[in-house]
Amino acid sequence: MRLFHHSFLRVCSVLVLFSLLNIVYAQPASAEGVAVEASVQYTFGGQIDFTAHVQADLPVKKALILFNPQGEAETLVKPVFVTPPGDIKYQHDLTTRPITAFSRIEYWFKITLEDDVEYTSERFSFYYEDNRYQWQVLEDRPVRLHWYEGDQAFAQGVMDVAQEGLEQIRALVPLPLPDWTNIYVYASSAEMQSTLRLSGMVWIAGHADPELGVIVVALPNGPELRLITSQRIPHELMHILLYQAIGKAYTNLPTWFSEGLASMAELDPNPDYDISLAQAVEEQNLIAIRDLCQQFPVDAAGNALAYAEAARFTYFLYRKFGSSGLETLVAHYANGLGCEQAVQTAYNLSLTELETEWLKTSYTPEQQTPDHDLPPVWSWFAVLMLILCVSVIVGLVYLRKNRSVSEAGG
Repeated sequence: MRLFHHSFLRVCSVLVLFSLLNIVYAQPASAEGVAVEASVQYTFGGQIDFTAHVQADLPVKKALILFNPQGEAETLVKPVFVTPPGDIKYQHDLTTRPITAFSRIEYWFKITLEDDVEYTSERFSFYYEDNRYQWQVLEDRPVRLHWYEGDQAFAQGVMDVAQEGLEQIRALVPLPLPDWTNIYVYASSAEMQSTLRLSGMVWIAGHADPELGVIVVALPNGPELRLITSQRIPHELMHILLYQAIGKAYTNLPTWFSEGLASMAELDPNPDYDISLAQAVEEQNLIAIRDLCQQFPVDAAGNALAYAEAARFTYFLYRKFGSSGLETLVAHYANGLGCEQAVQTAYNLSLTELETEWLKTSYTPEQQTPDHDLPPVWSWFAVLMLILCVSVIVGLVYLRKNRSVSEAGG
């Protein structure tokens, strides 16, 4: 009986082992011998040509390509054309389905062999750069500068502004530096806009894609090159650092706050801001800050005024609460608090109360230059009186001189 028991256990053990082996070999591991070599060529804004060659013991029955551009949630899945013995081709039309410029695209294949065993390839990737230009590169961590027009001195000038901008940003708000930020400098707004249109986007003079860690900017050569550079580069760098600091919560930052911080980072602030604000105060058509939480007006005048208000109101918060105050506000937005709730929590004052204080201390009647200047009529009268006085003095001097000459002659 005991012998039978041992024999039974031995048989059971063999059966269990056999079953486990069957389970292991029934998995896609039977396709371990499959190897995929892949490559990509593309025409920027035109099409992407994916090619691959599959090496396997059995012919390929069918295949799919899966690819996911960086920063996009959707993974595209497309059937591919397969020719014996295992050549794969797929062309993606960028005119109907654009992909964001300067993004990294990850792709892979799902292959079904003739025995219906599926195999998933390793993941490949390539960088979708605007390859219509011969980019030169200058690196000074954490900035990697790309440009195609201008000499080394031009590139160094842009790099110097970028590094100075980073120092300015960290003086305002102690944000961590990114590993790398890629800055692409176009020689004209038209060339930059052409690139962005081919990616399905339209921007005016510059844009930061914080998730990609990329800044795209137009810096046309001319007398205002230094001024434009000192405004656009630090402005966009602030957006990059904010995203690096709080990640996806960046989208929770109110527009007035993110653009206000970015405007404060500019090395040469826009002088038009004060002109726009003074005019808006005089005409009583300011935009309430709470109305700038989600977006700015699309019309040119309203957009310019919104930027001016955001810049000056954020600077008011900086003067009142310091760098730590701005850092606290960033943290509250990063934790998901709303536009007005975060301000109330950070400063124990409402957004409206702070806005009222800002306007009262910055744009009181005493601070408006026309308020204590002479009215136009009296200004002209004063000028005329001055001219008259000068004329009388000149006349008296002339008469005295003639009298002296006459007496001397007599």
